[in-house]
Amino acid sequence: MDRKAACLAQAEACRARAQADPANSDHWIEESIKWLERAIDPTGGLSMTFETKDEQQFAADGAVPPDRVLGNVK
Repeated sequence: MDRKAACLAQAEACRARAQADPANSDHWIEESIKWLERAIDPTGGLSMTFETKDEQQFAADGAVPPDRVLGNVK
């Protein structure tokens, strides 16, 4: 199953929970909407941030961006 199909399946599961749990249906509808948005987002809702320290750029997780690998600093 690809990512889009998995997101759509999760959205459907949330809609089913909303019908089965009327007291919390607003929560499950909101979750369903989030999964539908993820399904149409080409990045799947993922993002990468970078921070700059001492004129060197590093990813938030410590990874070195591709343009800085092996001294390819521009």
